[in-house]
Amino acid sequence: MRCLAILGLEGALAVAVCVETAWAQPSGCLGAPAAVHCGTVDAALFPADNWWNVPVALAPLDPRSAEVVSWIGTTRGMHPDFGGDDTGNPPAIYGMVHFSVPGTQPLVSVDFDYPDSDAGAPGRPPGYPIPPEAKTNAKWIEGGYAGNANPGGDKHMLVVDRDNRLLFELWNLRCLPTGSASCAWAGGSGAAWSLDTNARRPFGWTSGDAAGLAILPGLVRYSEAYSGSPIAHAFRVTTRGVNGFVYPASHEATTTTNANAPALGARLRLKAGFSLASYPSGASAADRDAMDRVVAAMKSYGLIVADTGSDMYVSGAYDARWDNGLWNPFFSEIRAGDFELVEAGWGAARFYPVVPCRLLDTRDAAGPWGAPALAAGGSRTFVASGRCGLPESARAIAGNLTAATPSASGELKLVPGDRSAGSPTALSYAAGITRTNSFVLRLSGASSAAAWGTFGIRNEGAASVDAVLDVNGYFE
Repeated sequence: MRCLAILGLEGALAVAVCVETAWAQPSGCLGAPAAVHCGTVDAALFPADNWWNVPVALAPLDPRSAEVVSWIGTTRGMHPDFGGDDTGNPPAIYGMVHFSVPGTQPLVSVDFDYPDSDAGAPGRPPGYPIPPEAKTNAKWIEGGYAGNANPGGDKHMLVVDRDNRLLFELWNLRCLPTGSASCAWAGGSGAAWSLDTNARRPFGWTSGDAAGLAILPGLVRYSEAYSGSPIAHAFRVTTRGVNGFVYPASHEATTTTNANAPALGARLRLKAGFSLASYPSGASAADRDAMDRVVAAMKSYGLIVADTGSDMYVSGAYDARWDNGLWNPFFSEIRAGDFELVEAGWGAARFYPVVPCRLLDTRDAAGPWGAPALAAGGSRTFVASGRCGLPESARAIAGNLTAATPSASGELKLVPGDRSAGSPTALSYAAGITRTNSFVLRLSGASSAAAWGTFGIRNEGAASVDAVLDVNGYFE
């Protein structure tokens, strides 16, 4: 078991997260050799401070929460995007198939449509550990059809190398030519992660998901729901449209320009006061306990918007044990209006120092990081990324703010570029005295490219003042 204390960036939130990892072997993909375990995961994946595994019950509310939830539709019910077999159209199935292989599983090449795909896992030879049985057998790929059937749909494949602790995920996977037993693998995109790190996709890269996130750690899994233990991770959810992306997402896949549409990476949290009015008819004590665990997870960890699709469709694993006659009505009674939006970009982050650098000085010549000074009661917005060694992926910066030789007393406030109010005072100053104070500031998580990675400085003083801002590191 691994336990870790986590401190939020913009508050004194401290929590302890414990993750216990195990591998299970229920039924799943058909025709699997003994070394392949179909239905692999009983507990959270990735480190305890990974975005999927960090509690958000005490995270700050986003100021746009009501507008975003209203855009989704407050009366919109949830739907379980998972289940068992579709008896009306075999071998079609509901939910994501996932399986694990040993470290000795041969790696095969995949011809990808998108260049921002991984050739293989970090530190390993190129290739993906796809068993040859997946070419012609059912239930290895999302949708249930054999690889060489090449039907429509997303056709995800989720594979864990359990010996090397690696996760491989593919989207739009097909084996060509269609119908051939000797076909070769092609895919829309592919991504691979080490399960022991929090490495994100390169900024701007996709994965098997539009957000650039891993899929498997966000699935509702039968073995967890009925385990008797709390579910300790967020769930993957889709909405009909998205506008931009925020941490922890890495990829831009905007489908609507509506300012109230959620961004990829946005996190919805079930309100603390929510309670089920009733359980579905026929639910056993074990079913009711499982449903309570799912509700508790959505309150503690929430939902991460990972892709476009139908509104409030929560993703889960294929498992023949799911009873959709119970789980469909259970989810349908939970509405979008029962959720609230966590502040954009919130979550555990790692600090990366940079050589101390002057990001802006309004005493310099006029420009985006120079003059003019901050007018009395006025504010200016600045772009942080691309300057002083700050990457586009930086979502918060740390450093020192200085009020240079002010002519009157006042206060300087720092705000993310997508906020206009509500920040504490970063620095109080007095007439004729140059003062400096340290700060940590979240950058804008706004969906528009123009606002991404920006921050503002407000002068709440009786006269104009020059501001100097030096950075010594960033969080991402």
